[in-house]
Amino acid sequence: MWLIVVAVLILILIVAFLYTKMTKLKVKDELETYKCKDYLLTKTEKTAFDKIIKTIEENKLPLSVFPKMRLVDFLWTPKENRNAYLKIQSKFVDFLVVQSPHLHPLLAIFIVNKENKAKMQSLEIIEPILNAANVKLVKIEAKDIFTDSFIKKLEEELKWACQRNS
Repeated sequence: MWLIVVAVLILILIVAFLYTKMTKLKVKDELETYKCKDYLLTKTEKTAFDKIIKTIEENKLPLSVFPKMRLVDFLWTPKENRNAYLKIQSKFVDFLVVQSPHLHPLLAIFIVNKENKAKMQSLEIIEPILNAANVKLVKIEAKDIFTDSFIKKLEEELKWACQRNS
């Protein structure tokens, strides 16, 4: 009889030990899944970002640019309209051009990638919302970023944004 009690106690201790070990491993494994990315922007996005910065500096425009901006970070929705918030919660633009020093949003730049269906569906939602919020949306084809036509279009849009807010 005592042998059975001792065996059950040993079995309970082994199960308890293994359970605590497994829960510690799960927490540790979950935390080990997070790694810092090597780059914030893709090659195309980085090229566009560099050109936007260069154009702003060369034209001495009172503007700043922020990459990967969520709509909820620069658009206001009323608290009582939860659906409006949820509609834009996971939507973003590739770049947001703001007036310095007040950081007033003026222009949103969206890199169009027709191969990315989710991004294109997002654009269908973003476009009318930005229009309603009076933030101009500039759509740029990914292939155009590597051409001079991008710089010309960018200069026009950035100068327009400065004149609009003067």
